[in-house]
Amino acid sequence: MDQFMNKAVKESIDIDYILNKIETKTPYGKLQKADLKPFTIGEEVQLREELDKVDKLITLINTQKQFFINLKNIFAHIKDLRQSVSRCIEGSVLSEVELFELKNFVILIRELKEEIDKISFNSPDDMKIKPIYELERRFDPRNEGLKTFYIYDEYSEELRAIREKKRNVQKKIKSEMKKLREKVKHDLGLTINPNGTVTASKGDTETINKIAKYPDLIYSSETYMNIKYSIKASDLIDYLEKEIDNIKKREEQEEFRIRCELSNEIAKYSKTIFSNMKSIGKIDLTVGKALLAIRTSSVKPEIKNEHIVNIVEGRHLKVEEALKKKTQYFTPITVSLMEGVTCITGANMGGKTVSLKLIGLLCAMAQYGLFVPCTNMELGLHGFVHISTGDLQSTDQGLSTFGAEIQGIIQALNRTSEKGLLLIDELARGTNPEEGCAISKAIVNYLKDKECITVITTHYDNVANIDNFKHLQVMGLAGVDYERLKKELVYNDAKGISIIAKYMDYRLKEVNNIKEVPRDAINIARLMGLDDRIIAEAERELK
Repeated sequence: MDQFMNKAVKESIDIDYILNKIETKTPYGKLQKADLKPFTIGEEVQLREELDKVDKLITLINTQKQFFINLKNIFAHIKDLRQSVSRCIEGSVLSEVELFELKNFVILIRELKEEIDKISFNSPDDMKIKPIYELERRFDPRNEGLKTFYIYDEYSEELRAIREKKRNVQKKIKSEMKKLREKVKHDLGLTINPNGTVTASKGDTETINKIAKYPDLIYSSETYMNIKYSIKASDLIDYLEKEIDNIKKREEQEEFRIRCELSNEIAKYSKTIFSNMKSIGKIDLTVGKALLAIRTSSVKPEIKNEHIVNIVEGRHLKVEEALKKKTQYFTPITVSLMEGVTCITGANMGGKTVSLKLIGLLCAMAQYGLFVPCTNMELGLHGFVHISTGDLQSTDQGLSTFGAEIQGIIQALNRTSEKGLLLIDELARGTNPEEGCAISKAIVNYLKDKECITVITTHYDNVANIDNFKHLQVMGLAGVDYERLKKELVYNDAKGISIIAKYMDYRLKEVNNIKEVPRDAINIARLMGLDDRIIAEAERELK
């Protein structure tokens, strides 16, 4: 949905990475997942209802484990039969294989409803399963309860009579063949194979000559050792086999007529069948959302009518997983945002970009009806989400980093009268500092009275001095025992950056005075061994 969030933004905040983690088992669940759309402004009630559905299924998963084992087993056997049903509506006649698949589907619908009834789950309207008992009985005229499909004699008296006649003629053929085998055995004293053939060794010329003169045996085939002969069909057998051919044609015609009736019956119930397919997809997708919430220790966001974002101890799942592989820990981020501008400052390795992407990701997850990885979240819906970071430059169009950045920001600024979320990382980084600072301050002043929620990270101190907007600072190395850190760096010189990263505090704190802002860049340079004279000169410049 480009109106809400374009492809580049999705890639930057990793929302598709999260959506791909929703596991669906049925073709209908996969279709609904592929068509998943975010809830937007004006759909607060619908989003709360969606989140409540996920919440109820989380409770069921935790309390009714056998139900979900049975559900998974049923889902594993469900196929995509939309095309078969559509063909019935168009007047086509289904094959026996297609009828077998539809019979199975109808039985699975009934079994799914029985499982839901066992746990007394009050299904929402878009998850209601409606068994089609009449169609199931039509598929099973003998009431055997089997999932196999066969065009039974019980489907019509005509078919029963045709098949009875076929069986009688086949019995006559079998009887006549038995007489012929006994005659050959009596006349020639030869052993008759079960398939009605006689085998003679090529070295047994006496038997071969005897057979050559015998009118009821004819040559069939041979190997390098043996010759095989078949019993010649009598005139009666020829007549009976022709009759069998005619009976089979009548049987095929009657079976086609019955398949036509069954296909029409399926078309009659097509609306209910499609409704069940949609409900199965919704159950499957919502179970996938619930399982994702359980796996990621996520919580239900509280959807507000006012345009705010409050995240308590939020985690960016993709970054968190990458850190776990390195046996490192993701520092949860707490942030409170409202309409206007919030500025985040801190050293380049201080996690500002991750904080931006985390805000975008959690907001998007909530609006897609997902639980969010944090301790608590309050959210007023956004009409759009836009993020501008260094990884969004448009090299395909030959634009510079700065040009591509401005192009993206212009697109976002055109919508700042809407209640959206605008995230900008290191605004104007691609130009000279004097101009960059001026452009940054101008954009911040433009945005601070707009209805969108804007979060900007910057390394320009003067931008953070603007009145009437919130200033957040990455805590960084504040409170770190520098002597202890220096000693650790001495012993692990080759791992300096990773050791410093281990001590970094990525949490955000609000600051009201520029003097409160720690100088982590200078501290990091000092720890990494930059000449003390250069450090002293830098500190004099800052003063």
